[in-house]
Amino acid sequence: MSKQTELDGESSDARYEYRVWGKHRKARKILSSLASEEITEQISDCYLLVDDPGWNAKVRDSTLKVKKLIAEERGFERWTSNWHRAADTTPSPFDELFEDLRLDRPRRGKSFDLSKAVGRLDLDTAATAVFVSKQRRRYRVGSMRGEATDVTIADTGEVLHTLAIEGDDLDDLVALRKKLGVKGSANVAVHVAIDAEG
Repeated sequence: MSKQTELDGESSDARYEYRVWGKHRKARKILSSLASEEITEQISDCYLLVDDPGWNAKVRDSTLKVKKLIAEERGFERWTSNWHRAADTTPSPFDELFEDLRLDRPRRGKSFDLSKAVGRLDLDTAATAVFVSKQRRRYRVGSMRGEATDVTIADTGEVLHTLAIEGDDLDDLVALRKKLGVKGSANVAVHVAIDAEG
């Protein structure tokens, strides 16, 4: 599926994910050594935290990504995700947040400041906004993807370290998790970890 299709709001394939927290230096080295491709990224995200941890929403470059937890198997979580550029394709309660934040403004050629938009949200809004920056190394291991990311929470300056693997083939992922030596660690999604720090 093309990136443009995802940006237009159609579903991407559901993927299994396993994410652990802490420095995991040995696992990071192993992941890097197994990878056929490695990319370094610096990213800014705004997570929109809601009461239901089965929903994971974030804003990046004035586009809303909403992920929904659809299954858990063998310690992995399976998420389906969509990028949204319009409120009418966005599931509730994120459709209201999309409109409140006016995320479609950049398409009309107007300047847009997400921090100011978040500051104008009502106190009784359905979500709490948390801004983070990420220093991330992304890896390709066969058909799987991995990442080692340092997440800085803007409000506190706290830095969290995370390692994740994801893909479509659960057997391959289980084998990779064993190689990395992280099987005994809890699988905790980013929005859940950030919410726990709040």
